[in-house]
Amino acid sequence: MRTCLDVETLCKLGEHFAAGYFEEADASPVRRWSRAVRRRFENRQPTPYGGGPLYPCGGNAPPAGVRENRFLAPSYSFTRQLNDQAIQAAIAEAKDATVRETLEALRRTLHEEQERLRFLPPPHTVGGNGYTHSIPNYGRVLREGLDAHGRRIERGLAGAPAKADFYSGLQDVLKGVRAWHRKLVEHLRTWPANDEVTRRNRDRLVAALQRVPFQPARTFFEAVVAYNFIYYMDDCDNPGRMDQELQPFCAADGRAEATSLMAAFFENVCANRGWSAAIGGTRPDGQPGYNDITRAMLEAARGRFRPSLELRVRRDMPEEVWDAALAAVATGAGNPAFYNEELYLKSLREAGLGLSDADATWWNGGGCTETMVHGCSNVGSLEAGLNAAIVFEAAMREHLPTASSFETFLAALKAELARTIEELVAGMNTHLEAKGTWLPQPMRSLLIDDCIDRGVDYNAGGARYNWSVVNIAGLSNVADSLAAISEVVFEKKEKTGAGLLGTLAANFEGHEAFRQRLMRCPRFGNGQAPADELAADLDGFVFREFLRHKQWRGGRFLPSCIMFVTYGGAGAAVGATPDGRRAGEPLADSIGPVQGRDTRGPTAMLQSVTRLPLHLALGTPILNLRLPKSLFRAKEARANLRSLIETFFQMGGMQIQLSVVSRADLEDALVHPERHGDLIVRIGGYSEYFTRLDRKLQESVLARTEYELR
Repeated sequence: MRTCLDVETLCKLGEHFAAGYFEEADASPVRRWSRAVRRRFENRQPTPYGGGPLYPCGGNAPPAGVRENRFLAPSYSFTRQLNDQAIQAAIAEAKDATVRETLEALRRTLHEEQERLRFLPPPHTVGGNGYTHSIPNYGRVLREGLDAHGRRIERGLAGAPAKADFYSGLQDVLKGVRAWHRKLVEHLRTWPANDEVTRRNRDRLVAALQRVPFQPARTFFEAVVAYNFIYYMDDCDNPGRMDQELQPFCAADGRAEATSLMAAFFENVCANRGWSAAIGGTRPDGQPGYNDITRAMLEAARGRFRPSLELRVRRDMPEEVWDAALAAVATGAGNPAFYNEELYLKSLREAGLGLSDADATWWNGGGCTETMVHGCSNVGSLEAGLNAAIVFEAAMREHLPTASSFETFLAALKAELARTIEELVAGMNTHLEAKGTWLPQPMRSLLIDDCIDRGVDYNAGGARYNWSVVNIAGLSNVADSLAAISEVVFEKKEKTGAGLLGTLAANFEGHEAFRQRLMRCPRFGNGQAPADELAADLDGFVFREFLRHKQWRGGRFLPSCIMFVTYGGAGAAVGATPDGRRAGEPLADSIGPVQGRDTRGPTAMLQSVTRLPLHLALGTPILNLRLPKSLFRAKEARANLRSLIETFFQMGGMQIQLSVVSRADLEDALVHPERHGDLIVRIGGYSEYFTRLDRKLQESVLARTEYELR
């Protein structure tokens, strides 16, 4: 491929990532993207040092005033990210013809290449457009050092000449990382120390970085410094299972400062809006995985909303871990969320994913909380999505007026869902195959097993485990709507199917009394058998349909219900529904009942949720529970909360997360957001500042039932 791109012009514009990609325009994709990574690292400007115990620190974006990689940048989710608006603006402002022609060629060429990926998001997608998160094998770097990665690459290059492009590409990546590392060390050495604490931290960091991450860490401090370096090198995605990776280094010299170092690392994660870390659970030998770092992370999480801590709860979880977890939750930051360790492990081992027993214990929710394996997996993290409410809406228009019975209509809906899922996974597999051919991800190939040993790129199937997590929206709305149709149209014949469609088309205008009638139909989330059984049947059908399909790289499509901030947008595309929801209103948040419809207390709500086949939604079925801060003032109430979580898990619950905030604070934040900049709620699979949500999502959080536990 030849273009009129001028590489030197791109360099002068600070577009080193793009310049590296176009250096050898006729080389293979893996060589070209590896060179892009190298040039980006070689020319990357260090960010300011804050005087603390870790560096890099703060945001991972370029320092203020530095223009670099504005048009084409690396992306841990998409490999690369094209900023079309910035390019067009620069073209419009350019006075130099060479600059203008180069940018036009850059934009045109990358758009043409994008077409190769053949990804057209279907109209029903939600919470996923072909992107992924991942978790590097941090522990391997801590134990062996990146020099050992380099030696494995050299052995691969010598032993597999046919894979020379892959291995020489990774050598390019390592050369770039070494250049960036040298630049950071020199930046630290010359950083002014205006106080004794900064000087001591700076000098200690310089000494540690003389060794890590290229040689094995020897002390707890070196291990944390190396972990932090790799986190930034990977562009601040997922920390993963820090407590398991760091505990072997935590001798007496580490325990004393574990909490402070975890707090410093958490500040870096917060500054980059980074993602998830699973803690506790089970070690590869089957023993409990709770340790000094688990407790330090829970202490450091108090008042912090990132990383999203995923506490893996075993029946034998120590009392002190329970106490630390509930104390962290009480601070109102939404950390940690709670996960049913035994059920996750059982479900993973039965899902046909080829997981060894030892590797299964390394599961971690990546991104928000999409199930993957720390250090050795390429999991399409919400790569695709299904808005079940959109499919339901189309099925109603097509089949409800002529359906002879509720069973006939339900069968027609399931057929539509099955056909839609078939099309979705076929399209995604086509995209994944093209991605594996044209869009390698060299940074992930370097850091995730077994890409180096196999000589296969991460996107081409080089990781040990490969599957895709798909997001499903609106299941609770559809279940409530089905309960209403069953009762109003077929059982009591208060409306014909066509009449109901007419009312929905009018968005209930002039039909408020009938809308209120619909609101009195059975509702999922209240322990009512008709609604709960419909929800279980519907959810189980959708989950099994996804699980029976194989993914192009291997593995399967794992269902999830993780609506983070997307359930507002998902609802905007759906008209009025028979559950009484008006057109454009948000859908249900994840796997739980529609916000505010669970009116019979927490026990009834949890009973309803555990009637669902949650173990099939192995990508993670998120459940949100809102509690008042006053609950945590009494020791007895905390004990009741623990009992509620344990009972939920014994009944088959997979995951539960808590927003600890009063209704009065939420209402005041709607009117006076400037007073509540630190107000945090759980939304979808993670915590977010309430004032950053759009108005509809804020109102949906307010609509959640607030439970008192007595």
